Amino acid sequence: MLTNEKKIRLIRDRLTRIGIGERSMSDDMILASYSINSVGQLCSVQKPRQPQT
Repeated sequence: MLTNEKKIRLIRDRLTRIGIGERSMSDDMILASYSINSVGQLCSVQKPRQPQT
């Protein structure tokens, strides 16, 4: 299991490699937006959908 610090470092590294400027993003914002899957790839976090009324 990866610690949050390790996840943040990996996510920042992957974002930098693909040219996304992540320097202005806080650690909490990065963890809320991105994740590292079980094989080490960057993926977006699925946000829950709001029910339509």
